[in-house]
Amino acid sequence: MIDKIVVFCCFSLLAVGIILGINFDINSTTLGSLDKVFSIIASIATLLMALIATFALFTWKHQFSHAERFKTFKELEKIALECIGTTEKYLGVFKDEYFPVNAPSNYKDHSKAKSEVLDTFWGAKCRYQIAVDFAQSLLTVDEQKTFIYSYSYFDTQIHEILNGITISYDDLEGEERHQSLLKVERNILKLKIDMKANLRQIRGQ
Repeated sequence: MIDKIVVFCCFSLLAVGIILGINFDINSTTLGSLDKVFSIIASIATLLMALIATFALFTWKHQFSHAERFKTFKELEKIALECIGTTEKYLGVFKDEYFPVNAPSNYKDHSKAKSEVLDTFWGAKCRYQIAVDFAQSLLTVDEQKTFIYSYSYFDTQIHEILNGITISYDDLEGEERHQSLLKVERNILKLKIDMKANLRQIRGQ
């Protein structure tokens, strides 16, 4: 809608310029008066053109800023989900390891599998730290107050999940382990939902 208004104004000013360029067959007194009137109109038209150009530039900068912001927070969400996904894989390795002995295993070496998953986890967490630092630089002071998933907060949440997995299998048994693992799975789901909601609210969908 704004672009249509800018185009309409430009064409209107062009039409004014064409009219001003037409030669009129009139006496010198009238011509002198019209010349003054047209000079005033031309000055106003020039001023309007400058204002429209300034407004168009402001609109373009706003659209560019929004696009950059959307792209940045979309990438941040992708990295966060990858990091959360590694905790699910880590949990999956433990489940496979502690499954009944007669059940087929998905991993030949569970220790190696855990180590590989953790390597992926650390890599994703490091990329989140870099990405969230840039993302926060795009926020206003007021938006900073509503942005929850800073690196420190995300790091705390994600390590709470990892610790919950380790404690469940290393320190607990039976029903206690079962309830602890249910809490871990709830925490994973909650982190996914809350993180996506906050980031999408900030980026404006």
